Amino acid sequence: MRYVIEKLGWHPWAGDEEHPGQVELLQAYDLALRQQHERLAYEYGELSAEQLRYWQPGKVIQNRLRVESGHGIGKTKIASGMVSHFFDTCAPSIVYTFAPSYPQINDLLWKEIRTDRRRNRLPGRVLESPEIKYKEDHFAKGRATDNAHGRGTEKVQGQHGKYLMFVLDEAEGIADYVFNAVEAMTTGGIAIVLMLANPRTRTSKFYKQRTRSDTRSFRISCVWHPNVLANREIVPGAVRRDYVTKMMEDHCEITAQHEEDNHTFEVPWEPEIIYRPDTEFLFRVLGIPPANSAIDTFVPVGRYEAACKREPTPLAGEQTWARMGADVARYGNDMGTLYVRHNGRVWRAKQFAQEDSDAYVQAIRAEAKRLRAMGVANLHVRVDAGGGFSSGVVDPLKRDMELHGLFHDFQLIEVHFNGTPHDDKAYADLATEMYGEAAETLKGITLVKPPEALAVDLTERRFGWVNVKGVSVKRLESKEIFRKPDRAGRSPDDGDGFVLAVAPDHLFKAKATAGTWGKRRQ
Repeated sequence: MRYVIEKLGWHPWAGDEEHPGQVELLQAYDLALRQQHERLAYEYGELSAEQLRYWQPGKVIQNRLRVESGHGIGKTKIASGMVSHFFDTCAPSIVYTFAPSYPQINDLLWKEIRTDRRRNRLPGRVLESPEIKYKEDHFAKGRATDNAHGRGTEKVQGQHGKYLMFVLDEAEGIADYVFNAVEAMTTGGIAIVLMLANPRTRTSKFYKQRTRSDTRSFRISCVWHPNVLANREIVPGAVRRDYVTKMMEDHCEITAQHEEDNHTFEVPWEPEIIYRPDTEFLFRVLGIPPANSAIDTFVPVGRYEAACKREPTPLAGEQTWARMGADVARYGNDMGTLYVRHNGRVWRAKQFAQEDSDAYVQAIRAEAKRLRAMGVANLHVRVDAGGGFSSGVVDPLKRDMELHGLFHDFQLIEVHFNGTPHDDKAYADLATEMYGEAAETLKGITLVKPPEALAVDLTERRFGWVNVKGVSVKRLESKEIFRKPDRAGRSPDDGDGFVLAVAPDHLFKAKATAGTWGKRRQ
């Protein structure tokens, strides 16, 4: 931020953790650079483990920054500042910026870059075309991404260097080949990838980037911009309250109460008035990609996001009971997960990558003992029985009398996702019913630091309708379909672990008795 103020001559605006602004984006960029530099110094023996401040061995560095925003909040301006900072402080660096068309790249982002660099006489020659010439191995270029005849990747692939930065402006309109080329060029060195968009769809490559562990996502709303909050110009040329008010008049309805599924909201200058936005308001003002109404999913995005933000409201007596869900995976790219529900909260306790059964057993034991120390006397552990791996987890836990003795009510339940549902008039199988019931649970539960993958598993896994014995019932799409590259591209491991943990007990009674083992002290 100091560079932007002192070298470029303008002040980025600050938000807060819940409503980020330009400053928060700059801080994430700065952290990603510091972590990458520190990791290299550690790997070369220049820093010991005790000297590390920003990065720890094994920690994934989020050097891909993804920004969803409303109009006029200054995302292009802050991108120009980051380009100049990277170019001037990381030498020798190669910077590529992309946009769907030449006017978008030359007349928007590069207009800001030219203005700042020429006014402040910064290094390099800034051309009228989107380019900074400095040295053969130190330059910046802007490219339109029209993929003529499928050869567009030739324009961008093949760059490797010590310092690399890629900016994808209006990223929803950028062809997939650019994302793929950037992926290939960021396999080494110190790299930053910045992706920016006013999000209009949930089917774009840009939208799907949010699930990556090395990606940090930001949503910047017009409502929380300083100009809008103060109702006067603080940031020159940025969005003002007049725009937000007009959009509210044209694209919002006043409603009596909040509806999490519909992204209802309030504004600070009109307290206690609740607005329901339409799809245009969502992406133009709030920076929220509208849902595709043709897609049938159990969990609306608004409901999921509300669960991430709400304060926990435990049910009566919930302090004394807990549920665990273990989705077991052993081979391939599938990941195992262990989720816990307790005291109004749900969290992922553990993720497993190609680990044997004992890793699951030890994780469940450790989490169970931690729950007992928190006052839990009633614990049910549900284990995915598919794939034939559950017995390696369940059998050792059955024999663990010390663990059983900790709880008044302890049960191990092997769950067959393709089993018979409790409500066979509404659902085709138990998996569909668990996802449907989990959607209801999300109306009141709090998600604690959920992984991005969980959002995709719950909000994008679709269901269809099938006829079973003359009755139309819902059926969840298969894992094979969900794994396809044009869908999630992976197994819904987090979703499966989550629904095992939060599904109501009655789903596993009677019809699941054969797979249930445990005891209840009288």
